[in-house]
Amino acid sequence: MSEDPEELVDAIAVAVRAGDDRRIGLLLDRFKEVAGLSHLIRLRERLCAVSVLRG
Repeated sequence: MSEDPEELVDAIAVAVRAGDDRRIGLLLDRFKEVAGLSHLIRLRERLCAVSVLRG
């Protein structure tokens, strides 16, 4: 699993699009360990974009 928060943001967005709850949980656990506020904001932006695409 990646140590890079930017790569984790991308991987979480992919897992959300795929609806893979298990993978989302694993990635978020890792994300909490390595990410800062700026990464959290980017994750929110990515997830909002995914939501618009799905909705």
